[in-house]
Amino acid sequence: KTALQLANSETGIVQVVPHGIGFCDMTQAFGKLATSFIWSGAEMACASAHKLGGPKGVGCLLLKPGQEVTAQIHGGGQEMGRRAGTENVIGIAGFGAAAESAARDLADGKWARIEKLRNILEKALEGSGKPLISVGADMARLPNTSCFAAPGWKGETQVMQMDLAGFAVSAGSACSSGKVKASRVLRAMGYDDDVASCAIRVSLGLETTEDEVEQFATVWLAAYGRFLARKAAR
Repeated sequence: KTALQLANSETGIVQVVPHGIGFCDMTQAFGKLATSFIWSGAEMACASAHKLGGPKGVGCLLLKPGQEVTAQIHGGGQEMGRRAGTENVIGIAGFGAAAESAARDLADGKWARIEKLRNILEKALEGSGKPLISVGADMARLPNTSCFAAPGWKGETQVMQMDLAGFAVSAGSACSSGKVKASRVLRAMGYDDDVASCAIRVSLGLETTEDEVEQFATVWLAAYGRFLARKAAR
């Protein structure tokens, strides 16, 4: 059996889940897309509360009727014998409340508004005329996620400069030594290390405004312009 993310956490790209797949990680998409475990056709799936604004440290494992799992924690008979230990009742209740709230937000079109803001951001960056690679721009994606690369401008440098300007973005993945490596996701998609190491992910939230998006675009493009000027002067 194989496993697959419904939506990738770095690029936001939504993947087609083959019917009958063994396991589907729905964590990133849960609450942002109109989806259902039953629709997915997966035998098992998972989701996490914190992605919905719920409490950290609580998630759910969804099982197709008749599908069983071997307990990894033994002792009591909690959760129908699948996981021993006293349940985190407060966390579970918080997860339920967050899921109900997320369903209302989705039905009210709040994520559709965020998708429009993401498109405004990408249009502003692409319209600058500066070298830019938009990852997955022509594919189905999460409404709040944008991943793009500025060739030659290292992702970790972008993260630091945006942090100093008051914006939190992410780049690549950290290994055990604390060094930032080129994104293995982008490398698996066929991008070389030069591109994969220069990509960042920008995520928008339900409270993000158009003014904030435009401000980010202005600050990022100005910083990128300074980088290109220094590069040309070498």
